[in-house]
Amino acid sequence: MTAGNAWKSLTGGGNSRGILLAVDFDTTGRPEARFADLLANLGPEFAAWETVPPAADAEAARSGAGYLDHWTRGLADLTGHSGTDGVTGGLTGTDGERPAVHAVLGFCGGAIYAAALAERIAEQQDEAPLLVLFDPELSTAQTLIWQFHKVIGFLSAVISEEQIAEAREMGQQAFDEIPDVMALKDELLRLMREFGEPALIAAGLDETRREELFAVFESFLCYLAAASQIDPLPRWRSAVSYSSTSPLSGLNAMRSAGLEIEVGEEIRIDTDHGVMLADKELASAVARLLDR
Repeated sequence: MTAGNAWKSLTGGGNSRGILLAVDFDTTGRPEARFADLLANLGPEFAAWETVPPAADAEAARSGAGYLDHWTRGLADLTGHSGTDGVTGGLTGTDGERPAVHAVLGFCGGAIYAAALAERIAEQQDEAPLLVLFDPELSTAQTLIWQFHKVIGFLSAVISEEQIAEAREMGQQAFDEIPDVMALKDELLRLMREFGEPALIAAGLDETRREELFAVFESFLCYLAAASQIDPLPRWRSAVSYSSTSPLSGLNAMRSAGLEIEVGEEIRIDTDHGVMLADKELASAVARLLDR
């Protein structure tokens, strides 16, 4: 069940414990565990909803504030009407108003938006929601070029090593010469099409499938680039943050890069970044936190 085009339901649970809002970039085929896995282990006590990003060509996708406006407007649509399966979303209180948001959860780069969203929600209800982060990461120009190199690497089965090297060199040149993150995003998307289109044609993908893949990459880079406009650090100082054991993820990676990021409380979980949201030990720790 969805609320407009801004939120999707993760549970059919009731609302006696309040609402959980989760911020993440979820897409078909994603290898990492997702918030749906965490909620499956948490149980049905909370109604939980996850962000749906605006379309990459929408006005809302042009800035970090635009993403936040898109989601906060969408909160008004979180009503208790029944879905097609007859399961009630459980988001309307006895007085017809939406119950309080108990916590805002953010995974990876979603932790940036989660901080800003929690701040907005705190202004709209009596008690500020908990801010809960999972391997939080900042979004910078370096984040975008890393994702570009990663995606270009996926084309190695259908284009030559020389073409891969050329694409990465051109991407690196763009990174070195374009200081504005939004402008860098546009150039990396152009390069992705320049090199990716012939490669995907050679792989036998039809136009519809090619456009689906480009749309996902474009949406993800827009999401990351817009997040770079938000400073989450003040709000992170009051957050509970769960860290995996992966050295290149979350607080571990930022510390290795010389950044000392302050959070309210850090809890380490003995699991890899890619599977942490499906980890039952993590779910138990989150359940204890929500019971505080």
